[in-house]
Amino acid sequence: MTQKLIVITGITGFQGFSVANAFLSSPYWKIRGLTRSPTSARAQSWISRGVEIVQADIDDPATLIPAFTGAHAIFAMTDYWYPIRTPSVQNQAQERGISKDEICAEIEVKRGKNMAIAASSPEVMKTLERFVWSSLPDVTKLSGGKYTKVWHFDSKAQVERFIREDRGMMESGLAARASFVHVGLYVDNWRRSGAEIQKDERTGGYVHVSMEGGKKKLPFVWAGRDTGVVVKKLVEDVEPGVRVLAVSQEASYREYMATWAKVLGKVLGGDEGIKRVSEKEFREMLPPDEDIRDHLMETWKYFEEFGYDGGDEKMLYPKDVSALVLNKFPLFERRISLTAF
Repeated sequence: MTQKLIVITGITGFQGFSVANAFLSSPYWKIRGLTRSPTSARAQSWISRGVEIVQADIDDPATLIPAFTGAHAIFAMTDYWYPIRTPSVQNQAQERGISKDEICAEIEVKRGKNMAIAASSPEVMKTLERFVWSSLPDVTKLSGGKYTKVWHFDSKAQVERFIREDRGMMESGLAARASFVHVGLYVDNWRRSGAEIQKDERTGGYVHVSMEGGKKKLPFVWAGRDTGVVVKKLVEDVEPGVRVLAVSQEASYREYMATWAKVLGKVLGGDEGIKRVSEKEFREMLPPDEDIRDHLMETWKYFEEFGYDGGDEKMLYPKDVSALVLNKFPLFERRISLTAF
């Protein structure tokens, strides 16, 4: 049996880890992971599991074409937040008189385009059948221009638009082979953001701070587990061109906090784990950087007013995927079970 090759960017991160795990157990696939640091502990752990690890830099398109060559599928993603911590971004923002958030958006768009352009090269297109970009909703468009500073959504959406609509992408054939996974709210964001869940020092209970009362339904995802299931479905069974929201469960923050407390054995404070605050109070709880505060304030206000997907009629959910499964697909002798969702 001839195996197909999937190339995974970000294999040492949450999404890449999930995608690699989803394909690793399949006899139909072999995996090549891209990383800047092939000697890192995470990269070496993949090698021990039979994954080919290749050094490549998404800032250097010249390294991407050989890394992508021979691929039948590519999973491409970027990390918006990582560069914001670097001195170079802070220096650029100061020199140009714009926010660090905007610089990070520019970096993400450039990196996403680098990967798309490399994937569209003749060398890669000889074998490529699916290109999956990890995207997010276009907040500026979906909010009718009301919210324009949700940089970490709009930058990924800009790359998606480039892949779909750019003349070079269409002429190369990449646009016709591309699909898009939109990843929901990470269930473990509370581990990385102090603003997500806080301890009420007066009562000892834990609360999620909310401007709307924690009743809005949002799509939560166990990114390290379930992203890969959706990506594998897009690669193996679904016609290209769609966007699917990777969601493990839709829940309000009241429901989320109940589950969080039960799993971790914690006591909730506030109103069923929710502390409702004004916009002013919410803003003051965010990191003491006015640009980041603008960014995060608009993010949460967008969620509350428009929902995570912004009412995008073209957004599919895992439950919708069954209608898109191909009856015939030349790569495989069998199909993934829809019960995986």
